Amino acid sequence: MTGMPEYDSWRQVAGYFDGDGTVYFSDTSNRPYKLSISLVFVDQSSYQIGGVKKFLNAHGVPTSNILKRSDGEAHELAVSQFKAVKKALRRMLPYLCKKEIEVRAALDYYEGRVTGNQLVEVFTAEVEAGRRERKTRTVRLDVPYTRPDGDRLMKSLRRDRLRDTFGRYRARLSPRDFKAIRTGYFDQGKRICDLTREYPRYARETIRRVLGRGRGYVGVKGIGRVDTTDITIRDPGAARTETGC
Repeated sequence: MTGMPEYDSWRQVAGYFDGDGTVYFSDTSNRPYKLSISLVFVDQSSYQIGGVKKFLNAHGVPTSNILKRSDGEAHELAVSQFKAVKKALRRMLPYLCKKEIEVRAALDYYEGRVTGNQLVEVFTAEVEAGRRERKTRTVRLDVPYTRPDGDRLMKSLRRDRLRDTFGRYRARLSPRDFKAIRTGYFDQGKRICDLTREYPRYARETIRRVLGRGRGYVGVKGIGRVDTTDITIRDPGAARTETGC
């Protein structure tokens, strides 16, 4: 089947999606704040669906690998990254027929014009109209926020949890100790075991975080939370083994 022509326009891809694609949504956070939307293309021919993948990737839309479905009868390809989904939806929308309503509703949700519950209502109406396949859900979705509002709420709650955890569990260093530990390691060649003995008030893992060698963050008085995996506080040329201690 190597003689099959390749996809060269969004009109062609939209036609394919109208027939063998679906807008899939789920609450991946297990919290009623926002929905995750994916675009799924399905075909029995891996060559056919490979043409879709090639076109999307060439036009700045990252996709999953082509996977064999669990029933073994077809292949599928997914677009799941937020920006990629929005781009594909916008580009296909002018050429859609069967799936125009649900694609327009998905864009309205992503752009803050409808809530998650209103999106679900549109998709339910499409099922009743016979334009969308009925899918059984074990848990009823209840997302009374637009995606931007839900995203802001989740980030705010995450910050609150981090602050709470930070206040209870993370060691707080003085700015002087933070700088001295890093100077001792990167500029003076001291080992982590040397610094642990020199600063017994801090745990070894805390010192590792100060040096960007451990995951997580530390608290520095007067500065606040410092992410130690951030490359801006690392010294890429100072990597060394920790043997000898």
